[in-house]
Amino acid sequence: MKNDKTVTRMQNRYIKDTQTKKKIKNRRRVALARRLAGLAVILAIVFGGLFFTYTKQALLLQEKKAEKVKTEQKLADSKKEEKALKGQINKLHDDDYIAKLARSEYYLSKEGEIIFNTPTENEKKKTSAN
Repeated sequence: MKNDKTVTRMQNRYIKDTQTKKKIKNRRRVALARRLAGLAVILAIVFGGLFFTYTKQALLLQEKKAEKVKTEQKLADSKKEEKALKGQINKLHDDDYIAKLARSEYYLSKEGEIIFNTPTENEKKKTSAN
């Protein structure tokens, strides 16, 4: 005994409306999923760009800070050099200092003064090396 049951679908207005509503609901769900996926991609691109820009700016800021430190060090060195040069200028207004400088640098002497040349460190090293 075979039990073959054949089921036929009813084709009334309610069934058709129900099927149409299911199709519409599925289409809306697929469309929503696509919109959300598109939005996720756009947000990923935007946040990726923001992260890249932030990282680039942070590195640039770090380089600028290092450059600032170097520049401040140069400024401090320049101020020290300026102070030393101003001191030397002030000394050059003193006649005694100029006379002493001329005697030591250019081997000039006062009247009646005798200058003796002594070997410098470099000359001592050269003679001891030979």
